[in-house]
Amino acid sequence: MQEMDEFIAMLRDSAEGFLADFQASPGAKTEIAVPRPLNRELWTAMAELGWLGLLLPESQGGLALPVAAAAELAEVMGRYRFPVPYIEAAIMPAQILAAADNEALAAELISGETLFSLAWQDRAGSDDAFAACIYSDGQISGQKSFVAVVEPSSQLLVCVSSVNGPAIVLVNSDADGITAQRSATASGSFCQLNFDKVACTQMLVGAAAEQALASALAAGRLLASAFLSGLSRACLRDTVDYLNQRQQFGRKLSSFQSVSHRCVDMHIHIELAESVWRVAAESGDVTTLSAAKARASDVAQDVCRQAVQLHGAMGFTEECSVGEYLRLALQYGNWLGSAKNMRRAFQATRKAEALA
Repeated sequence: MQEMDEFIAMLRDSAEGFLADFQASPGAKTEIAVPRPLNRELWTAMAELGWLGLLLPESQGGLALPVAAAAELAEVMGRYRFPVPYIEAAIMPAQILAAADNEALAAELISGETLFSLAWQDRAGSDDAFAACIYSDGQISGQKSFVAVVEPSSQLLVCVSSVNGPAIVLVNSDADGITAQRSATASGSFCQLNFDKVACTQMLVGAAAEQALASALAAGRLLASAFLSGLSRACLRDTVDYLNQRQQFGRKLSSFQSVSHRCVDMHIHIELAESVWRVAAESGDVTTLSAAKARASDVAQDVCRQAVQLHGAMGFTEECSVGEYLRLALQYGNWLGSAKNMRRAFQATRKAEALA
């Protein structure tokens, strides 16, 4: 346990240095009006740091770390409002490749040579990941929404329905029969994909496919919670710094009691949100994970909205960092389940446990 704690501390320290350098670089400021491709140079640097293979087993060339270690990294990324889809393109696909025991594809992910993305959701709020796409005779037809990192020659891990039950298939993004409608997000872009008899390779079928998807979603939600926690903390820090500098009526804004009380309330909620995701990381409990995602989503969006207000008119400008915090909070707060959906999942699980 002590050895793992020391490793995580080293991981966080290295991430601090890397992300601080990135935030100080010209590339840290991103356009928001148009979809952005993944920064491949940055992705390669992350691969060299070993971040892409954190969760893959050693037999596939990974570090075989617990998901809690990756969550610590995501928390640091949140504090530096890192606009790169690490969770979407590394953590979640790694869960699928680990379950499929595909060493060749795992090596491509670890090296950063090939980009992977999980296409599981057919529409907003949908819980059925497999029904919207049909697999038959080596081809799939249907649609998927909110698919991140759809780049030329990337690999899509698509959840489908087959005669043998739920399945996950591998599709090349350049394959014939795929049409993509791209929209901008704070971390790059999401795509709505339509598949019309697209050739694919079957990877997982039946219970194995369902379990792999469940693991990917659980890991994604935990890291999103940690990311939002770090984001909230950094947003409050920057806001307090501003309030300590800005003066009104001959006094610093931070000296006004109503303002300082708002900051204290935000700090308390941030601490609570962090404690819940850390408990979820240690326990691996699905119910606690739903609670963690719900709380982290609510807190991040509330803190960032209040930060915009406390910055006044400046908070609405592109030059002010709080806008970047808010956009990321809105994206990751609703991705993989909004606070409302996570509370419903929490209640459903608790009810099922009570009736069991």
